[in-house]
Amino acid sequence: MKIGVVVNPIAGMGGAVGLKGTDGMAEEAARRGARQISIPRAREALAGIEKYGEVITCSSSMGEDCLDAGERNFEIVYEPADRTTSEDTKEACREFLRKNAKLIIFCGGDGTARDVLSVVGKKVPILGVPAGVKMHSSVFSISPRAANRVILDFLEGNASVVDAEVMDVDEDAFRRGEIKIRHYGDASIPYKKILMQQGKHLFYSPDEKIYKDAMASFLSLVMRKGTYIVGGGSTTGHIVNSMGMEKTLLGVDIIKDGELFVKDACESDILESLNGGTTRIMVSPMGRQGFIFGRGNQQISSEVIKRVGTENIILVATPYKLSQTPHLFVDTGDAKLDKKLSGWKSVITGFGLAERKKVIGM
Repeated sequence: MKIGVVVNPIAGMGGAVGLKGTDGMAEEAARRGARQISIPRAREALAGIEKYGEVITCSSSMGEDCLDAGERNFEIVYEPADRTTSEDTKEACREFLRKNAKLIIFCGGDGTARDVLSVVGKKVPILGVPAGVKMHSSVFSISPRAANRVILDFLEGNASVVDAEVMDVDEDAFRRGEIKIRHYGDASIPYKKILMQQGKHLFYSPDEKIYKDAMASFLSLVMRKGTYIVGGGSTTGHIVNSMGMEKTLLGVDIIKDGELFVKDACESDILESLNGGTTRIMVSPMGRQGFIFGRGNQQISSEVIKRVGTENIILVATPYKLSQTPHLFVDTGDAKLDKKLSGWKSVITGFGLAERKKVIGM
């Protein structure tokens, strides 16, 4: 079986530096000191696949660098220019189809998923290794390690093939704090329950504001002392706004002794703020997807979490949102940390109220 592999080398670079996406922003991300994350994540997902079939890929950072050079059990069928673009992803996929690939694995975010879909459609199954900043599509696995399990199961004939949505947001609107999600089409994917993520969903319930008000009344008292790293979303936004501050809806803010200390912080801002005293992280899971770390809040990096301490994480969500979110997930890029974050955790749902929810890291 031929397996096509394509990697977006700039995917995810905008996350830790607070750019909320890398589409058209690669140079700015690099200027801010962003690190390349897609190649190591792809390498983790692709471990061992050459034993199961013939891998066809692109040269250099678009695929070759992620495969075992010692084995060299792959063929380069596309060579991009030094500065890669979305057209390189599309052309690589066209070449994979011409070579009769039966599975196309890509590493990137929603923008990369759109590029792959535009060429492949439902001709062959595709699988996304998550490496972007925002990943609303359900063509992605929950982590690179999960992707590896799905790939190997598929190649052994132990995975079903189902349809999955390819979604994307308007990044310019996203940077302004607006969520404009568009459905671009459906793709075929290899599927294993729990290992593949669900699409992002926005929840509305008549009781949402009541519970958010209750959480705000409770947590605003607690947050008057100490430092809080507060993730994005409408729930955390409601809590911070109730304290008289303007929360960055889709970014990370730092609150210190009840005052806004850093607005729309990047990873380096957060690390610089950890200068003694107790710091806590407050996040709300993404609707239906359930991610608390690793999707849209990469500023709260594995290094930040380790320095703050897993015992100092506060999870918040309304009861309705939790009822519609089967599991919570973490994908920090650090396997040991993901394991430490896993297990049953308390999620604050109201004034002095909490529910237990299982967190999965894989």
